[in-house]
Amino acid sequence: MDDMLTASAQAVLASLCTPQFVRGVEAAHNRRAGRELWRQLETLGLLDALVPKAQGGADLPLAEAAGVLFAFGQHALPLPAAHTMLARHLLAAARVEAPRGPIALAIADSTQRMAFVPYGQVADAIVVETVAGVYLVSLDTACVEKHGDGLDATVRFDPRTARALPARGIAELGALVTAATMAGAMQRVLDITIDYVNGRERVDESSGKSGKVEAVRQQLSAMAEQVAATRTSAQMGCAAHRSGQQRLATAIAKARASRAAPLVANGAHGLVGATNGTAKSDLQLYTRRLHAQRLQYGSESFWDEIVSAQAIDQGGDVSGIFDALDEAATPLAHSLTLSTNQPRQGLSMR
Repeated sequence: MDDMLTASAQAVLASLCTPQFVRGVEAAHNRRAGRELWRQLETLGLLDALVPKAQGGADLPLAEAAGVLFAFGQHALPLPAAHTMLARHLLAAARVEAPRGPIALAIADSTQRMAFVPYGQVADAIVVETVAGVYLVSLDTACVEKHGDGLDATVRFDPRTARALPARGIAELGALVTAATMAGAMQRVLDITIDYVNGRERVDESSGKSGKVEAVRQQLSAMAEQVAATRTSAQMGCAAHRSGQQRLATAIAKARASRAAPLVANGAHGLVGATNGTAKSDLQLYTRRLHAQRLQYGSESFWDEIVSAQAIDQGGDVSGIFDALDEAATPLAHSLTLSTNQPRQGLSMR
């Protein structure tokens, strides 16, 4: 991963994308909400990181930008910046000028004129795949309706007024960037939980409740294993972008992320408990989104079928693939577990 690019993303997000900012964007019900942060991301060149240099970008492979995707998730960025990075890459390849505002990725439903769009309430355009092809749709020409409690939307559009693009595989791209941002969100959930638990452990140890402390550490260790496996699979998925292994790597990444999401989210809430403090309030920003993203662009059951089909074709088995992934993630999980009784800077996503 490009450490300088990741550091730039982390710095601006840590400064501007606070929990209060996220809540403000979610409550605004305004497509233009959050645009001051968007301009900062644009100025840093993050949104054009994948675009060829000849067209004004940095021409980085997705593997080099994976740290930026993690950072978007880690800070609960309430804008489709990860989607926009992939969309601008597609549009550059098609020699189509990209809108400078947020672009979301979407898949049309059975009507081929309507789509569920993550971040649709704060997007200016969508790249949507239909049976007939892929289109760039300006939301100025579409009907956008709020979907659920977050920033997602249902968008009704007319392909006749849209720009056709020579592309396919939008579901794969959406699944891949969602898995990567989920990895970042799970890391932050683990961070928040460890901060809370460290405070509680001092009380429990002074009260002689060593058995309770050990049980909590085991729960944190189990959460760390899920976080590590999700991050490792997302990194592998990004590394396989635009290769012959992209579909399989994406399927593994999204299946692993979706499977881990409820385990990490529920584990965190179980440890933080019934507190009404800042930890629980901030935690909900991430766990609510994790539960929603678990289903976006296909749940674990959908992608498990893809992994199974690919494994059979290649003479392998599904359980072996995921076992190997978890084993590869063990060193990272161990490092997260070691940080349980240490200051949290050891847990930062780089």
